[in-house]
Amino acid sequence: MKIKLIYKLLALNALVLILLAAGISIGFSQYTLQLIEENRLMVYQNFLMFRSATGRYFLYTSLVIVPLSIGINWLFIRSIVRPLSGMRKLTERVASGDYTVRAEIRSNDEIGDLARSFNQMGKQLERIEQLRRSLVADVAHELRNPLSTVRGYMEAMKDGVLSAKPETLDKCYHEVERLVFLVEDIHRLAVAESDLKAAIPSNPVDLRSIAQEAASRYMPKWEEKAIVFQEDVPSSPVCVMIDKVHAVRVFENLFDNAMRYTPNGHSVRLSMQANAKMLRVEVTNTGAEIAPEHLTLLFERFYRVDPSRSRAYGGAGIGLTIVRDIVERAGGRVWATSGNGSVTIHAELPVES
Repeated sequence: MKIKLIYKLLALNALVLILLAAGISIGFSQYTLQLIEENRLMVYQNFLMFRSATGRYFLYTSLVIVPLSIGINWLFIRSIVRPLSGMRKLTERVASGDYTVRAEIRSNDEIGDLARSFNQMGKQLERIEQLRRSLVADVAHELRNPLSTVRGYMEAMKDGVLSAKPETLDKCYHEVERLVFLVEDIHRLAVAESDLKAAIPSNPVDLRSIAQEAASRYMPKWEEKAIVFQEDVPSSPVCVMIDKVHAVRVFENLFDNAMRYTPNGHSVRLSMQANAKMLRVEVTNTGAEIAPEHLTLLFERFYRVDPSRSRAYGGAGIGLTIVRDIVERAGGRVWATSGNGSVTIHAELPVES
């Protein structure tokens, strides 16, 4: 049989009060009786009457004080237990899939802190659920379109309406390639999250050279889109405590994000500024702006500013998520700003002295 917390606390308080009252009363009574007996302050008959009266008064006092104390304790304990019982019911609703519930914050103590943490958890779960539903809908939509196209061509060739010409096969190949891009993006996210959870030792790494190497690998892609690449980096090495593979992935994702969302003929700029404690990395691409309400969501999984953009060409929305996870794991932080026809991704990392 489950015993409620309030009854356990009441029983504990009642036991403590009874023992305290009994200890004080018995101790005082025994001391008084011993004092009277040793100094013979009254005759023996009066002594017996006094001892009997002391016992009665102890009983009467206990019958009044103990229930009164338990009642006051019950009111006080109930005020503590009631919010916990309410949050238990809310957690059951969250477990059933209702992430919109919020706890009422009634105090500024530990229970209030618990309610705030519960509400923060609910907001995060609600946002993750929205992103999950969006991903499922997007994946279903983007799987259905190329599959329907390929099936249409295959049925036409099967019925003899179309012949297996190179042009027809090329269209089928293009749609299959879209499916491959989508599956690879999802696989990248699974692998990235698995890598970040693993305990990989960090070492002092020259982030300047890694950034320049990554930029050089993207030069052919930028030249293809007539994008002008500029860099402003320190003249000497800048060492940061981070895993080298993860550092390479940070710049690859930053440059890949800039390449995807920079129109032809615009520019991408890499800037690195370091002092004795911190290194700031900025990657700016021109030709686009992002509304303020989207900036804080850029680093969420599967989030895209333009939901209508195909994931086969706009990415799965995981690159900046990976950047955030790696940078925060290395003790840094990331954020985004936008204005004057440009978007800048900022990252700060502690410098290894």
